[in-house]
Amino acid sequence: MVLPATARVKETDPVFLFAGGPGQAAAALAPQALAILGSLNNKRDIVLIDQRGTGKSNGLTCKIPEMTDPALGNSADPIQRDEKIKKILSECRDVLSQNADLTQYTTTIAMADYDEVRVALGYSKINLWGASYGTRAAMEYLRRYPERVRSVVIDGVAPPSMVLPVEFAQDAGAAYQKLLSACEKEAICVKNFPAFRQQIDTVLERLANAPQKVMLANPLTGKSSEVAVTRDMVLAAIFSTLYLPEMAAILPAAMNQAAAGDFAMLMTISAVFTEMTEDQSSFGMRLSVTCAEDIPRYQSAMIERAAGIAPFRRLFIDEFAKACEVWPKGKMATDFDQPVKSDKPVLILSGGLDPVTPPVHGDEVKKTLTNAVHFIAPNVGHGVSHKGCAPKLVKKFTETASTVGLDGECLKKLPRALFYEPLQEKKPTVEHRVVTASEPKLAGGKENSKENSKENTSTNAPSKGPSNAPSNKTDEQREMQK
Repeated sequence: MVLPATARVKETDPVFLFAGGPGQAAAALAPQALAILGSLNNKRDIVLIDQRGTGKSNGLTCKIPEMTDPALGNSADPIQRDEKIKKILSECRDVLSQNADLTQYTTTIAMADYDEVRVALGYSKINLWGASYGTRAAMEYLRRYPERVRSVVIDGVAPPSMVLPVEFAQDAGAAYQKLLSACEKEAICVKNFPAFRQQIDTVLERLANAPQKVMLANPLTGKSSEVAVTRDMVLAAIFSTLYLPEMAAILPAAMNQAAAGDFAMLMTISAVFTEMTEDQSSFGMRLSVTCAEDIPRYQSAMIERAAGIAPFRRLFIDEFAKACEVWPKGKMATDFDQPVKSDKPVLILSGGLDPVTPPVHGDEVKKTLTNAVHFIAPNVGHGVSHKGCAPKLVKKFTETASTVGLDGECLKKLPRALFYEPLQEKKPTVEHRVVTASEPKLAGGKENSKENSKENTSTNAPSKGPSNAPSNKTDEQREMQK
Protein backbone atom coordinates (compact mmCIF):
# COMPACT_ATOMS: atom_id res chain seq x y z
CA MET A 1 0.00 0.00 0.00
CA VAL A 2 1.31 3.43 -0.95
CA LEU A 3 -0.01 6.53 0.79
CA PRO A 4 0.96 9.14 -1.81
CA ALA A 5 2.36 12.52 -0.79
CA THR A 6 -0.29 15.23 -0.78
CA ALA A 7 1.92 18.06 -2.05
CA ARG A 8 2.04 18.86 -5.76
CA VAL A 9 5.84 18.81 -5.68
CA LYS A 10 7.11 15.96 -3.51
CA GLU A 11 10.43 14.51 -2.37
CA THR A 12 11.74 11.45 -4.17
CA ASP A 13 12.67 9.48 -1.04
CA PRO A 14 9.63 7.82 0.59
CA VAL A 15 9.28 6.31 4.06
CA PHE A 16 9.09 2.50 4.19
CA LEU A 17 7.39 1.10 7.29
CA PHE A 18 8.59 -2.17 8.88
CA ALA A 19 5.90 -3.69 11.11
CA GLY A 20 6.41 -5.56 14.37
CA GLY A 21 5.56 -9.01 15.62
CA PRO A 22 6.92 -10.86 13.82
CA GLY A 23 3.57 -11.31 12.14
CA GLN A 24 1.97 -7.87 11.89
CA ALA A 25 0.73 -6.70 8.50
CA ALA A 26 1.95 -3.18 7.71
CA ALA A 27 -1.09 -2.21 5.62
CA ALA A 28 -3.38 -2.85 8.58
CA LEU A 29 -1.36 -0.30 10.55
CA ALA A 30 -2.13 2.59 8.20
CA PRO A 31 -4.09 4.63 10.80
CA GLN A 32 -1.33 4.23 13.39
CA ALA A 33 1.32 4.97 10.75
CA LEU A 34 -0.35 8.25 9.85
CA ALA A 35 -0.47 9.24 13.52
CA ILE A 36 3.33 8.96 13.57
CA LEU A 37 4.35 9.75 10.00
CA GLY A 38 1.40 11.84 8.83
CA SER A 39 3.33 15.11 8.87
CA LEU A 40 5.92 13.54 6.55
CA ASN A 41 3.18 12.44 4.18
CA ASN A 42 2.82 15.97 2.90
CA LYS A 43 5.95 15.70 0.76
CA ARG A 44 6.81 12.01 0.98
CA ASP A 45 5.05 8.80 0.02
CA ILE A 46 4.48 6.37 2.89
CA VAL A 47 4.94 2.77 1.75
CA LEU A 48 3.32 -0.04 3.78
CA ILE A 49 4.39 -3.52 2.70
CA ASP A 50 2.78 -6.64 4.14
CA GLN A 51 5.90 -8.70 4.79
CA ARG A 52 5.67 -12.15 3.26
CA GLY A 53 3.49 -14.34 5.44
CA THR A 54 1.41 -11.41 6.77
CA GLY A 55 -1.79 -9.69 5.68
CA LYS A 56 -2.38 -9.96 1.93
CA SER A 57 1.11 -11.32 1.26
CA ASN A 58 -0.09 -14.90 1.74
CA GLY A 59 -0.80 -14.43 5.43
CA LEU A 60 0.16 -17.54 7.41
CA THR A 61 -2.71 -17.36 9.85
CA CYS A 62 -3.14 -19.89 12.64
CA LYS A 63 -5.85 -19.40 15.22
CA ILE A 64 -4.27 -20.49 18.49
CA PRO A 65 -6.73 -20.79 21.41
CA GLU A 66 -6.13 -18.67 24.48
CA MET A 67 -5.09 -20.37 27.72
CA THR A 68 -8.64 -19.80 28.96
CA ASP A 69 -10.25 -21.37 25.89
CA PRO A 70 -12.28 -24.54 26.65
CA ALA A 71 -10.88 -25.98 23.38
CA LEU A 72 -7.68 -26.74 25.31
CA GLY A 73 -9.60 -28.98 27.66
CA ASN A 74 -8.34 -28.96 31.23
CA SER A 75 -5.70 -26.24 30.97
CA ALA A 76 -4.56 -27.12 34.48
CA ASP A 77 -2.92 -30.23 33.02
CA PRO A 78 0.20 -28.96 31.19
CA ILE A 79 0.77 -32.26 29.35
CA GLN A 80 -2.77 -32.32 28.01
CA ARG A 81 -2.54 -28.64 27.06
CA ASP A 82 0.78 -29.12 25.23
CA GLU A 83 -0.60 -32.05 23.27
CA LYS A 84 -3.68 -30.08 22.27
CA ILE A 85 -1.59 -27.14 21.07
CA LYS A 86 0.78 -29.41 19.14
CA LYS A 87 -2.19 -30.99 17.43
CA ILE A 88 -3.63 -27.58 16.50
CA LEU A 89 -0.26 -26.37 15.18
CA SER A 90 0.30 -29.56 13.19
CA GLU A 91 -3.08 -29.17 11.53
CA CYS A 92 -2.35 -25.51 10.76
CA ARG A 93 1.07 -26.44 9.34
CA ASP A 94 -0.48 -29.04 7.05
CA VAL A 95 -3.09 -26.59 5.74
CA LEU A 96 -0.61 -23.75 5.16
CA SER A 97 1.95 -26.05 3.54
CA GLN A 98 -0.47 -26.72 0.71
CA ASN A 99 0.17 -23.19 -0.59
CA ALA A 100 3.49 -22.18 0.95
CA ASP A 101 6.98 -23.43 1.72
CA LEU A 102 7.11 -22.50 5.39
CA THR A 103 10.91 -22.44 5.37
CA GLN A 104 11.00 -19.42 3.03
CA TYR A 105 9.83 -16.72 5.43
CA THR A 106 13.04 -15.62 7.14
CA THR A 107 13.79 -11.93 7.65
CA THR A 108 16.65 -11.90 5.15
CA ILE A 109 14.47 -13.35 2.40
CA ALA A 110 11.70 -10.88 3.22
CA MET A 111 14.07 -7.93 2.92
CA ALA A 112 14.89 -9.03 -0.64
CA ASP A 113 11.14 -8.67 -1.29
CA TYR A 114 11.22 -5.14 0.10
CA ASP A 115 14.00 -4.17 -2.25
CA GLU A 116 12.16 -5.61 -5.22
CA VAL A 117 9.15 -3.48 -4.28
CA ARG A 118 11.43 -0.43 -4.06
CA VAL A 119 12.71 -1.10 -7.57
CA ALA A 120 9.21 -1.70 -8.93
CA LEU A 121 7.97 1.61 -7.47
CA GLY A 122 10.93 3.47 -8.93
CA TYR A 123 12.53 4.79 -5.75
CA SER A 124 16.30 5.25 -5.71
CA LYS A 125 16.71 5.83 -1.96
CA ILE A 126 14.32 5.29 0.93
CA ASN A 127 13.89 6.23 4.59
CA LEU A 128 13.22 3.38 7.01
CA TRP A 129 10.93 3.39 10.05
CA GLY A 130 10.59 0.20 12.09
CA ALA A 131 9.24 -0.74 15.52
CA SER A 132 9.83 -3.82 17.70
CA TYR A 133 10.55 -6.77 15.36
CA GLY A 134 10.38 -4.18 12.57
CA THR A 135 13.66 -2.75 13.91
CA ARG A 136 15.33 -6.10 13.31
CA ALA A 137 13.91 -6.18 9.78
CA ALA A 138 14.93 -2.57 9.08
CA MET A 139 18.48 -3.23 10.26
CA GLU A 140 18.67 -6.33 8.09
CA TYR A 141 17.60 -4.22 5.11
CA LEU A 142 20.29 -1.68 6.05
CA ARG A 143 22.84 -4.50 6.19
CA ARG A 144 21.93 -5.90 2.76
CA TYR A 145 21.14 -2.72 0.83
CA PRO A 146 23.03 0.18 2.48
CA GLU A 147 23.35 2.18 -0.74
CA ARG A 148 19.55 2.39 -0.95
CA VAL A 149 19.06 3.84 2.54
CA ARG A 150 18.86 7.57 3.26
CA SER A 151 17.89 7.48 6.98
CA VAL A 152 16.66 5.03 9.62
CA VAL A 153 14.32 5.33 12.63
CA ILE A 154 14.18 2.28 14.91
CA ASP A 155 11.75 2.33 17.85
CA GLY A 156 11.99 -0.38 20.52
CA VAL A 157 15.10 -2.15 19.29
CA ALA A 158 15.32 -5.93 18.83
CA PRO A 159 18.98 -6.36 17.86
CA PRO A 160 20.07 -9.28 15.67
CA SER A 161 21.87 -10.80 18.65
CA MET A 162 18.66 -10.99 20.71
CA VAL A 163 17.31 -14.51 21.20
CA LEU A 164 13.55 -14.53 21.63
CA PRO A 165 11.83 -15.24 23.91
CA VAL A 166 14.75 -16.18 26.19
CA GLU A 167 15.58 -12.57 26.98
CA PHE A 168 12.04 -11.79 28.09
CA ALA A 169 12.84 -13.11 31.58
CA GLN A 170 15.45 -10.44 32.21
CA ASP A 171 13.88 -7.55 30.28
CA ALA A 172 10.31 -8.08 31.48
CA GLY A 173 11.60 -8.89 34.96
CA ALA A 174 13.28 -5.47 35.13
CA ALA A 175 10.07 -3.71 33.97
CA TYR A 176 8.11 -5.69 36.58
CA GLN A 177 10.43 -4.55 39.38
CA LYS A 178 10.08 -0.94 38.22
CA LEU A 179 6.30 -1.30 38.43
CA LEU A 180 6.46 -2.62 41.99
CA SER A 181 8.82 0.17 43.04
CA ALA A 182 6.65 2.82 41.40
CA CYS A 183 3.59 1.60 43.33
CA GLU A 184 5.52 1.70 46.60
CA LYS A 185 6.53 5.31 45.91
CA GLU A 186 3.14 6.63 44.79
CA ALA A 187 0.81 7.70 47.58
CA ILE A 188 -2.38 6.66 45.76
CA CYS A 189 -1.07 3.14 45.16
CA VAL A 190 0.25 2.74 48.69
CA LYS A 191 -3.04 3.96 50.12
CA ASN A 192 -5.26 1.66 48.06
CA PHE A 193 -2.98 -1.34 47.52
CA PRO A 194 -0.40 -1.46 50.33
CA ALA A 195 0.12 -5.22 49.87
CA PHE A 196 0.54 -5.20 46.05
CA ARG A 197 3.91 -6.98 46.02
CA GLN A 198 2.84 -9.54 48.63
CA GLN A 199 -0.46 -10.21 46.87
CA ILE A 200 1.29 -11.14 43.64
CA ASP A 201 3.64 -13.50 45.49
CA THR A 202 0.72 -15.03 47.37
CA VAL A 203 -1.37 -15.62 44.24
CA LEU A 204 1.56 -17.13 42.31
CA GLU A 205 2.50 -19.40 45.22
CA ARG A 206 -1.09 -20.54 45.68
CA LEU A 207 -1.51 -21.36 41.99
CA ALA A 208 1.85 -23.14 41.85
CA ASN A 209 0.47 -25.64 44.34
CA ALA A 210 -2.90 -26.04 42.66
CA PRO A 211 -4.73 -24.23 39.83
CA GLN A 212 -7.98 -22.53 40.82
CA LYS A 213 -11.17 -23.30 38.93
CA VAL A 214 -13.33 -20.25 38.39
CA MET A 215 -16.16 -19.12 36.15
CA LEU A 216 -14.97 -16.44 33.75
CA ALA A 217 -16.97 -14.44 31.24
CA ASN A 218 -15.39 -13.69 27.88
CA PRO A 219 -15.12 -9.86 27.84
CA LEU A 220 -16.00 -9.78 24.13
CA THR A 221 -18.81 -12.34 23.89
CA GLY A 222 -20.06 -12.31 27.48
CA LYS A 223 -20.18 -16.12 27.45
CA SER A 224 -19.11 -17.73 30.73
CA SER A 225 -17.16 -20.95 31.12
CA GLU A 226 -15.23 -22.75 33.81
CA VAL A 227 -11.48 -22.12 33.61
CA ALA A 228 -8.65 -23.56 35.65
CA VAL A 229 -6.49 -20.49 36.33
CA THR A 230 -2.82 -21.47 36.44
CA ARG A 231 0.33 -19.71 37.58
CA ASP A 232 1.50 -19.27 33.97
CA MET A 233 -1.82 -17.70 33.00
CA VAL A 234 -1.41 -15.08 35.71
CA LEU A 235 2.22 -14.45 34.73
CA ALA A 236 1.21 -14.05 31.07
CA ALA A 237 -1.46 -11.54 32.11
CA ILE A 238 1.05 -9.55 34.17
CA PHE A 239 3.53 -9.67 31.31
CA SER A 240 1.00 -8.29 28.82
CA THR A 241 0.14 -5.28 31.00
CA LEU A 242 3.79 -4.20 31.11
CA TYR A 243 3.72 -3.24 27.42
CA LEU A 244 1.51 -0.23 28.23
CA PRO A 245 2.05 1.72 31.47
CA GLU A 246 -1.58 2.84 31.20
CA MET A 247 -2.61 -0.81 31.41
CA ALA A 248 -0.03 -1.67 34.08
CA ALA A 249 -1.56 1.08 36.23
CA ILE A 250 -4.64 -1.15 36.66
CA LEU A 251 -2.62 -4.20 37.76
CA PRO A 252 -2.60 -3.45 41.52
CA ALA A 253 -6.40 -3.36 41.52
CA ALA A 254 -6.59 -6.55 39.46
CA MET A 255 -4.18 -8.40 41.75
CA ASN A 256 -6.06 -7.15 44.80
CA GLN A 257 -9.16 -8.86 43.45
CA ALA A 258 -7.23 -11.97 42.37
CA ALA A 259 -5.84 -12.35 45.89
CA ALA A 260 -9.46 -12.56 47.05
CA GLY A 261 -10.18 -15.25 44.45
CA ASP A 262 -11.72 -13.01 41.76
CA PHE A 263 -9.67 -13.24 38.54
CA ALA A 264 -12.19 -11.50 36.27
CA MET A 265 -10.39 -8.14 36.03
CA LEU A 266 -6.96 -9.69 35.51
CA MET A 267 -8.10 -12.09 32.79
CA THR A 268 -10.11 -9.33 31.09
CA ILE A 269 -7.02 -7.12 30.87
CA SER A 270 -5.10 -10.03 29.34
CA ALA A 271 -7.88 -10.79 26.85
CA VAL A 272 -8.15 -7.16 25.74
CA PHE A 273 -4.40 -6.98 25.15
CA THR A 274 -4.51 -10.21 23.16
CA GLU A 275 -7.32 -8.88 20.99
CA MET A 276 -5.28 -5.71 20.35
CA THR A 277 -2.21 -7.64 19.22
CA GLU A 278 -2.76 -11.26 18.26
CA ASP A 279 -5.77 -10.70 16.01
CA GLN A 280 -3.62 -8.44 13.82
CA SER A 281 -0.83 -10.97 13.65
CA SER A 282 -0.06 -14.04 11.53
CA PHE A 283 1.04 -16.66 14.03
CA GLY A 284 2.29 -19.02 11.34
CA MET A 285 4.66 -16.35 10.03
CA ARG A 286 5.84 -15.72 13.60
CA LEU A 287 6.72 -19.36 13.96
CA SER A 288 8.47 -19.48 10.57
CA VAL A 289 10.68 -16.58 11.67
CA THR A 290 11.24 -17.60 15.29
CA CYS A 291 11.84 -21.28 14.55
CA ALA A 292 14.49 -20.33 11.98
CA GLU A 293 16.20 -17.38 13.66
CA ASP A 294 15.79 -17.75 17.42
CA ILE A 295 15.12 -21.29 18.58
CA PRO A 296 18.29 -22.70 16.90
CA ARG A 297 20.31 -20.26 19.02
CA TYR A 298 18.93 -21.57 22.30
CA GLN A 299 21.75 -22.53 24.65
CA SER A 300 21.35 -24.35 27.92
CA ALA A 301 23.33 -21.69 29.81
CA MET A 302 21.05 -18.84 28.69
CA ILE A 303 17.93 -20.85 29.51
CA GLU A 304 19.26 -21.70 32.96
CA ARG A 305 20.02 -18.03 33.54
CA ALA A 306 16.48 -17.07 32.49
CA ALA A 307 15.03 -19.74 34.78
CA GLY A 308 16.64 -18.00 37.74
CA ILE A 309 15.10 -14.58 37.07
CA ALA A 310 11.79 -14.03 38.88
CA PRO A 311 8.96 -13.87 38.20
CA PHE A 312 8.77 -14.89 34.52
CA ARG A 313 11.64 -17.38 34.40
CA ARG A 314 10.95 -19.85 31.53
CA LEU A 315 7.60 -18.35 30.56
CA PHE A 316 7.14 -18.67 26.76
CA ILE A 317 10.56 -20.34 26.31
CA ASP A 318 9.31 -23.91 26.50
CA GLU A 319 6.11 -23.09 24.60
CA PHE A 320 7.99 -21.79 21.56
CA ALA A 321 10.52 -24.62 21.70
CA LYS A 322 7.73 -27.20 21.68
CA ALA A 323 5.85 -25.40 18.90
CA CYS A 324 8.97 -25.44 16.72
CA GLU A 325 9.21 -29.20 17.13
CA VAL A 326 6.33 -29.52 14.67
CA TRP A 327 7.10 -26.46 12.50
CA PRO A 328 9.36 -26.45 9.40
CA LYS A 329 12.57 -24.51 9.93
CA GLY A 330 14.16 -22.18 7.40
CA LYS A 331 17.85 -21.37 7.15
CA MET A 332 19.17 -18.30 8.91
CA ALA A 333 21.79 -16.23 7.06
CA THR A 334 25.23 -16.95 8.50
CA ASP A 335 25.82 -13.30 9.50
CA PHE A 336 22.25 -12.58 10.59
CA ASP A 337 23.08 -12.42 14.31
CA GLN A 338 26.10 -10.16 13.81
CA PRO A 339 25.98 -6.40 14.62
CA VAL A 340 24.92 -4.14 11.77
CA LYS A 341 27.67 -1.64 10.91
CA SER A 342 26.75 1.59 9.17
CA ASP A 343 27.46 5.31 8.96
CA LYS A 344 23.93 6.16 7.81
CA PRO A 345 21.99 8.58 10.06
CA VAL A 346 19.97 6.56 12.58
CA LEU A 347 17.49 7.73 15.24
CA ILE A 348 17.06 5.16 18.02
CA LEU A 349 14.05 5.46 20.37
CA SER A 350 13.48 3.44 23.54
CA GLY A 351 10.88 3.37 26.31
CA GLY A 352 12.36 3.20 29.78
CA LEU A 353 9.56 0.87 30.94
CA ASP A 354 9.59 -1.39 27.87
CA PRO A 355 9.40 -5.06 28.98
CA VAL A 356 10.73 -6.57 25.72
CA THR A 357 12.94 -4.01 23.96
CA PRO A 358 14.32 -1.79 26.76
CA PRO A 359 17.02 0.88 26.26
CA VAL A 360 19.89 -1.56 26.84
CA HIS A 361 19.26 -3.00 23.37
CA GLY A 362 19.27 0.45 21.79
CA ASP A 363 22.63 1.06 23.42
CA GLU A 364 23.91 -2.21 21.99
CA VAL A 365 23.11 -1.46 18.34
CA LYS A 366 24.37 2.12 18.65
CA LYS A 367 27.91 0.82 19.23
CA THR A 368 28.30 -0.07 15.55
CA LEU A 369 26.12 2.70 14.09
CA THR A 370 28.59 5.57 13.91
CA ASN A 371 26.04 8.23 12.97
CA ALA A 372 23.29 7.41 15.46
CA VAL A 373 21.60 9.07 18.43
CA HIS A 374 19.66 7.23 21.10
CA PHE A 375 16.78 9.00 22.89
CA ILE A 376 15.02 7.41 25.86
CA ALA A 377 11.53 8.21 27.17
CA PRO A 378 11.86 7.07 30.82
CA ASN A 379 8.12 6.74 31.54
CA VAL A 380 7.02 5.12 28.28
CA GLY A 381 6.57 1.42 27.55
CA HIS A 382 6.77 -0.44 24.24
CA GLY A 383 6.69 2.14 21.44
CA VAL A 384 7.77 5.78 21.65
CA SER A 385 7.23 7.30 18.18
CA HIS A 386 3.59 8.25 18.81
CA LYS A 387 4.15 9.79 22.24
CA GLY A 388 4.36 13.50 23.05
CA CYS A 389 7.04 15.27 21.04
CA ALA A 390 8.32 12.08 19.38
CA PRO A 391 6.44 12.56 16.05
CA LYS A 392 8.11 15.97 15.68
CA LEU A 393 11.53 14.42 16.34
CA VAL A 394 10.87 11.74 13.73
CA LYS A 395 9.72 14.38 11.25
CA LYS A 396 12.72 16.67 11.74
CA PHE A 397 15.19 13.78 11.59
CA THR A 398 13.67 12.27 8.44
CA GLU A 399 13.43 15.59 6.65
CA THR A 400 17.07 16.48 7.32
CA ALA A 401 18.53 12.95 7.41
CA SER A 402 20.81 14.29 10.11
CA THR A 403 21.29 13.80 13.83
CA VAL A 404 22.90 17.25 14.20
CA GLY A 405 20.89 19.52 16.48
CA LEU A 406 18.36 16.82 17.31
CA ASP A 407 17.29 17.16 20.96
CA GLY A 408 15.35 14.41 22.73
CA GLU A 409 15.10 16.11 26.15
CA CYS A 410 11.37 16.61 25.63
CA LEU A 411 10.85 12.84 25.92
CA LYS A 412 12.02 12.97 29.52
CA LYS A 413 9.10 15.22 30.38
CA LEU A 414 6.46 12.65 29.44
CA PRO A 415 4.74 11.64 32.72
CA ARG A 416 4.15 8.14 33.95
CA ALA A 417 0.56 6.90 34.01
CA LEU A 418 -0.95 7.28 37.48
CA PHE A 419 -2.09 4.14 39.24
CA TYR A 420 -5.77 3.33 39.15
CA GLU A 421 -7.75 4.54 42.14
CA PRO A 422 -11.02 2.76 42.92
CA LEU A 423 -14.07 4.99 43.01
CA GLN A 424 -15.26 5.60 46.55
CA GLU A 425 -19.00 5.61 47.09
CA LYS A 426 -20.05 8.85 48.74
CA LYS A 427 -23.26 9.09 50.70
CA PRO A 428 -25.38 12.10 49.70
CA THR A 429 -25.39 14.85 52.30
CA VAL A 430 -28.52 16.78 53.15
CA GLU A 431 -28.21 20.37 54.30
CA HIS A 432 -30.48 21.26 57.19
CA ARG A 433 -31.26 24.89 57.85
CA VAL A 434 -33.29 26.15 60.74
CA VAL A 435 -35.07 29.47 60.41
CA THR A 436 -34.85 31.40 63.68
CA ALA A 437 -37.43 33.77 64.97
CA SER A 438 -35.06 36.70 64.58
CA GLU A 439 -34.41 36.00 60.87
CA PRO A 440 -36.29 38.32 58.51
CA LYS A 441 -39.02 36.55 56.53
CA LEU A 442 -40.45 37.19 53.10
CA ALA A 443 -44.15 37.34 52.47
CA GLY A 444 -45.80 36.73 49.16
CA GLY A 445 -42.44 36.50 47.40
CA LYS A 446 -41.69 40.18 47.90
CA GLU A 447 -38.47 41.52 49.40
CA ASN A 448 -39.01 42.59 53.03
CA SER A 449 -35.61 44.06 53.90
CA LYS A 450 -32.33 45.10 52.32
CA GLU A 451 -30.35 42.88 54.72
CA ASN A 452 -32.34 39.83 53.60
CA SER A 453 -31.60 40.64 49.98
CA LYS A 454 -27.89 40.89 50.71
CA GLU A 455 -27.89 37.53 52.56
CA ASN A 456 -29.42 35.67 49.65
CA THR A 457 -27.09 37.10 47.06
CA SER A 458 -23.85 36.68 49.02
CA THR A 459 -21.19 34.60 47.18
CA ASN A 460 -20.17 33.02 50.51
CA ALA A 461 -23.63 31.76 51.34
CA PRO A 462 -24.28 28.09 50.51
CA SER A 463 -26.96 27.35 47.95
CA LYS A 464 -30.28 26.29 49.41
CA GLY A 465 -31.87 25.09 46.18
CA PRO A 466 -31.68 25.51 42.44
CA SER A 467 -30.48 29.08 42.91
CA ASN A 468 -29.71 31.67 45.55
CA ALA A 469 -32.68 33.78 44.48
CA PRO A 470 -35.24 34.69 47.15
CA SER A 471 -37.78 31.95 47.80
CA ASN A 472 -41.48 32.35 47.09
CA LYS A 473 -42.54 29.72 49.66
CA THR A 474 -45.20 30.57 52.20
CA ASP A 475 -44.64 30.25 55.95
CA GLU A 476 -46.66 27.01 55.93
CA GLN A 477 -44.43 25.52 53.25
CA ARG A 478 -41.37 26.55 55.22
CA GLU A 479 -42.61 24.78 58.28
CA MET A 480 -43.25 21.60 56.24
CA GLN A 481 -39.70 21.78 54.81
CA LYS A 482 -38.26 22.01 58.31
